[in-house]
Amino acid sequence: MTNKLRILNNLGRKLPQRAGWALVDQALYGVSNFLANTLMARWLEPDAYGAFAFGWMILIMSYQLQNPLIVEPMLVFTANRFRLAPYTYQQIVVQLNWLLSLGLSAGAIGLALLQRHSNYFWIYLGLALAFPLVLYAMAVRRICYANLTPAFSAQGGLVYLLIFVSLAWLAWQTNWLSAFSALCFVGLASYGAGWWVERSWKRTAAPSARIGSSPLRGSRLWLALVRVVLRSHWHYGRWGLPSSFLWVSVATIPYLILVRTHGLETVAQLRVLENTALPVFSVMAAFNSLLIPSFARAQTKKALSSLILRYILLFSFMGLSAWLVLGAFHSKVFWILYGDNYQQISFYLLMYGSVPFLAGVAGVFLAALRSRERVQWVTLIYTLATIFVLVFGFPAIQSHGLAGAVVTICAVNLLQIILSALFWWRYSRIDTPGRIGKGTHQH
Repeated sequence: MTNKLRILNNLGRKLPQRAGWALVDQALYGVSNFLANTLMARWLEPDAYGAFAFGWMILIMSYQLQNPLIVEPMLVFTANRFRLAPYTYQQIVVQLNWLLSLGLSAGAIGLALLQRHSNYFWIYLGLALAFPLVLYAMAVRRICYANLTPAFSAQGGLVYLLIFVSLAWLAWQTNWLSAFSALCFVGLASYGAGWWVERSWKRTAAPSARIGSSPLRGSRLWLALVRVVLRSHWHYGRWGLPSSFLWVSVATIPYLILVRTHGLETVAQLRVLENTALPVFSVMAAFNSLLIPSFARAQTKKALSSLILRYILLFSFMGLSAWLVLGAFHSKVFWILYGDNYQQISFYLLMYGSVPFLAGVAGVFLAALRSRERVQWVTLIYTLATIFVLVFGFPAIQSHGLAGAVVTICAVNLLQIILSALFWWRYSRIDTPGRIGKGTHQH
């Protein structure tokens, strides 16, 4: 009992430190994405930056395939199902992740060979190199969270930032910078970060966790364990995969429509607007990671409602403050970030600046539904939002280009607030009064 109390006491002392490292990691990740897109927008021609932005969007979509099938199951299973051999299990996860990403690379090469426009050929060729390296880095960095060592992931974020900025600056100075080379630099920087992170958590793995990992290689037992891991991950991720893709489709469909109807330069303009608001999104994402655990711990509907209201007020304050600053100083903000580029679209921040506020408020209600295991309702909300973008967004974007895309993005985020608030109101009405917990779960 004394040993257990000592372990719990040590864990309690380390939790604030680990939470701090997790926030640092999220901040570095957000800064890296923001800086990468800002530099590319400054240094590349609009057409070339549009090509890079299109490739970046596809990389984000690939993560929505990796996350439910590889990352989320690994975060859950490390601590329970495979807790007796975490090191061996995580090595298998890394290997399966390579297989998944190499399959995506093969698909990208196939698409590259089918392209008639040289811009798209080089985009898909760059993605073929970037896919396995970027997804490798994402997988090993999340292993740090499964092992409760987010400090290693934060170190990887710093390594990524230094490598990418150095390579991009050298290419810019020597006139080698292009959408293709930038995507390659994303991949190389990701591999450097992933290598550093994997080396760190392997070095600190407990000796007992390493036992049996090497002898199992190539043996029937190893293959049997691989089959168990595959079956477990598919059983976990098959239901999360549709929801994950629906979520990302809401964000990416405007880009896909713009590519087909108005070209890469307009894609670049929309990505510039999104990148300008990215710091606000990143700050909210750091808080957003705390929503579901906080809501899940609420024991009564009154306590949960209080938490929801508190976070809505917090996100509203941050979002509305950012909207006011971006709208009032849109021209100066664009000049600081992008120089003379894209000044002609800076006024769109008067409307697009509202997106972090709208997305933040919707995210609170969606997290509340997830915390009560109403994932099917969340999936339905994303389905309706996707239908809205296709039915109403497509003609608006086709007719009005960037203006139609900005209106569509604002409108779909407002729709998600309305739908998620209505679904939450319905949940609170049909739920039993007083305590909330096991009795509220749908079976």
